Amino acid sequence: MSTAQRTQHDLAYGCFLPGGVVILIAAIASAIPMDDANIAGIGFLVLIPLTLVALISVPIGIYFSIVFRRDAVLPLLSVLTIFMFAEVVAEAGSVTFREATVWVYGILVWALEASWFLLRRRRTYPT
Repeated sequence: MSTAQRTQHDLAYGCFLPGGVVILIAAIASAIPMDDANIAGIGFLVLIPLTLVALISVPIGIYFSIVFRRDAVLPLLSVLTIFMFAEVVAEAGSVTFREATVWVYGILVWALEASWFLLRRRRTYPT
């Protein structure tokens, strides 16, 4: 395996991180009691820029999940991200369901990303 393929694989996994970070920060911020100024600061300084990065990086990640479809985790990340986007836009289900799906998606993205960068990357591309 070449270094270019390893870099593309890393990029494919890295493209899903901004979406997971945005979701987890929003979930944590909504769970902690704060005043309006703090919420506005977190939203304006952190969530809006990260959301813009996620809007650019997630389609790239979906493209790479098609390219690297033999790695079953990348298509899984794509499907989870598309379902999470649909859930956020449609606001389907109860509030409890939406809050639970946000937490589950954020934790799953971080766990799958960590499994790649900490474990599976070395087995796939030995140095």
